[in-house]
Amino acid sequence: MTEMNVARMVAIGKPLEVGTAKIPTPGKNEVRVKVAACGLVPNSFNVVNGYTPFALPDMPYIFGLDTAGTIDAVGDDVLNLKVGDRVWIDPVFVCGTCETCRSGRGVCPFATMRGYMGTSPQSKEIINQWRDGGFAEFTLAPADKIALIPDTLDYLTASRLGYIGTSYNGLMTAEFTPGQTLLINGVTGTLGMAAVAIALGLGATKILGIGRNKDRLEIVKQLAPHRIEILSTEDDVDPTGWVNAHTNGAGVDVFYDCLGVGGDANSTNDLIKTVKPSGRTALAAGGAVGDITQTYSEAMAQSAPILGTGFPTRPQMYNLLKLIESGVVDFSFLTHKTFTLDNVNDALAYVGDRPGGNITVSVLPNGPLV
Repeated sequence: MTEMNVARMVAIGKPLEVGTAKIPTPGKNEVRVKVAACGLVPNSFNVVNGYTPFALPDMPYIFGLDTAGTIDAVGDDVLNLKVGDRVWIDPVFVCGTCETCRSGRGVCPFATMRGYMGTSPQSKEIINQWRDGGFAEFTLAPADKIALIPDTLDYLTASRLGYIGTSYNGLMTAEFTPGQTLLINGVTGTLGMAAVAIALGLGATKILGIGRNKDRLEIVKQLAPHRIEILSTEDDVDPTGWVNAHTNGAGVDVFYDCLGVGGDANSTNDLIKTVKPSGRTALAAGGAVGDITQTYSEAMAQSAPILGTGFPTRPQMYNLLKLIESGVVDFSFLTHKTFTLDNVNDALAYVGDRPGGNITVSVLPNGPLV
């Protein structure tokens, strides 16, 4: 067999095209992965339809961000990885030479996510170096982009690791620690429900979750009924007053904001005021619309940093996988919806309807898992 099936993005707003490509051969310091599952989230629908402001690779390109599978070939000079290893591929690529990369502080201005999108206009500089993603029967990856996944983690959950890791990054950036109170805006979505599971495992004493859909909010509540309080934005309740009431006026230690694309940043701006002095806000809603404002005196008095967050670092993903392997962080509540490669556009339509953060949506390029 010399060819494989793939699904390519050919134009913004157009269906992905299913076709064939040559099966790649790993080069030096590369591995080839037989793809078991590649995940989709609501933002995938936004990317394909041009609803995000981010740079895209030159088209056509093989789409697919969160890829899990099994190594089936290893190139020269690869150490500590072998055929048969169960893996997740880190899709984030950086330039490696800018001031940020050399200092190890901050986010590379050229950063890009293979098979998906860039993170800034400058991403165009490197976005085509590794543009093809996981909607293929096989894909290549540099050995240093491979994370070994434990046998206790199924491929369908692993195909959401990038977004699970994004919430882990958010909580770590906000210096969340056991015994703290966490507020999540957008709690019923992919990032929000991941943050709930992680925070419960890390010892949150109280989680306040704000979302819209009441049925999905109830699913969140049932993860830990005595530690989670929920509020629907459809209720006639002031969210800031609700937070203050549930914290006896003290406010929250950490606020994680993960609204979806098009979310109203005005609600974020209001909720920031519920963070304790010296608490922290972590922003993960790259497509939210609006401004966050503070007066000079407010910023001084609160001394509560507002921090941008993104995909997990390699050490963070290593630690997260250890927490999942041990059962400290539990994602067994997730349910799974799968699609074959031939039905990839049905998968995009399904995830575009925002089924909720408790449902993973995965494309299986090699067919049903056994």
